[in-house]
Amino acid sequence: MEFNLEVHLIIEGSGLVTKGRFSARNKREMATVAHKYIRSIMHETGYRRTYIEKVIANGTEEITEEVREIEKRPIPPMDDIFW
Repeated sequence: MEFNLEVHLIIEGSGLVTKGRFSARNKREMATVAHKYIRSIMHETGYRRTYIEKVIANGTEEITEEVREIEKRPIPPMDDIFW
């Protein structure tokens, strides 16, 4: 499924608004895709302090809280990964 994404971020006091068209397998995966996109922006900006102000899918559906919840998840320990 294709969807439009609009992301509003504050990076160390400067506002950034970016839009794009993305693909997801289903509606529940939209927040994960948005989070990955935000992480790529953070990578490009040197991981400066970033606040997720607003995330909107398809122009009307606010998914900000879902994306923030993904951001808050702890990183799993490396002991659980099989190589």
